[in-house]
Amino acid sequence: MPDRNPVYVRATTEEESPYFANRSSAEVVIATLIQAQTDGWAKLHGFVVLPEALEMVVTPLKHGIASLVAHIQAETIPLLAIMLPNAVQIWERRFMQVSLTSQRSLDARLEILLLSPVANGLVNLARAYPYSSANPRYATSVTVFAGFANETDTTEASKIGPVAVSARPPVFKQSG
Repeated sequence: MPDRNPVYVRATTEEESPYFANRSSAEVVIATLIQAQTDGWAKLHGFVVLPEALEMVVTPLKHGIASLVAHIQAETIPLLAIMLPNAVQIWERRFMQVSLTSQRSLDARLEILLLSPVANGLVNLARAYPYSSANPRYATSVTVFAGFANETDTTEASKIGPVAVSARPPVFKQSG
């Protein structure tokens, strides 16, 4: 039985090549993510397809996170191999994963994930990035995680209050 906590995953392309800068390639990855959720593999809480990586926050349902990532990679490889004929290996074999065990860690990770296209200079607003769950186009494709309802975090950081994350992250204006 898989862990029922959400997990942050970063799966990169081979040598962090910008394979997903191409719209068609990015759409293949997103369609596979959404289909995996439809097929009951996981609940998808947020995602971003950057030119060199897939980042997502998911709760695995059928199997563990390694099986879910392997499934997503296996489902995307046939089409991506056609679109990227010069790629030797599309996905790196290893991926990063972080189990999110509190609402604060989930909220913070989602905010960082959804703002990464802004931080990387790809767009000025997170919701403008076409390959992210921050984009209104995918508002119905992600689900809110509600498993930390009885959380009793008494650390100093928890006294600040929860970090609000929505499908439209806050806009940070540059001064100057």
